[in-house]
Amino acid sequence: MRGATRAEPFVPRSGFGPGVLVLALGAKSGELARDAGERLAHHGFVASAPELPAPSDDTPSEAERGAVDAAIEQLFCEQAVHGPRVGVLGFGRGGRLAIDAAARGARVAVVVALDADLDPRTFDGSLARLDAFVLAVFAGKGAGAARGDPAELERRLRAEQIANDVRTQPGAGEGYADPGRPDCYDASAARASWDAALARLRSEL
Repeated sequence: MRGATRAEPFVPRSGFGPGVLVLALGAKSGELARDAGERLAHHGFVASAPELPAPSDDTPSEAERGAVDAAIEQLFCEQAVHGPRVGVLGFGRGGRLAIDAAARGARVAVVVALDADLDPRTFDGSLARLDAFVLAVFAGKGAGAARGDPAELERRLRAEQIANDVRTQPGAGEGYADPGRPDCYDASAARASWDAALARLRSEL
């Protein structure tokens, strides 16, 4: 099974902090992952953004799961990481992988999905195993919001008694949080989403 490519962590000036795994996929995800890692380190978190295998279909593949699990293990092995649990922050499909990882392991305290690509129907059965706070922010003009995914995800999380904050970013299109996509990037929407993400990560970690 393929593991995650080893990546040097982004470490805050203090030299230590809670761990956060960043999941950004795609050939052009490097700038997004770097931006996320630098933001998190600036705010006191130790962040790691591994390379991940390309998806094969809508559901997380065994290769993706193996890579995410290996990356979480590597994050816990970092001397700079303090605390018994970590956060997982995913963009787009990365949010789906983050929820999947939290449902399979108890060491994830909080999942943050920004510019969320989360079809609630793909989580049938797995949400019952989730023991983590879920923050999901959908693009207001994205396909998921048009399908009604935010409301359905919130309904399913509440049915499983999972603490959550599901919201949409009004006026934002898909890719709004990715500075590497200037045709999509929305600095104001990205800042609002990041404010919510950082507040939740501080609260849970």
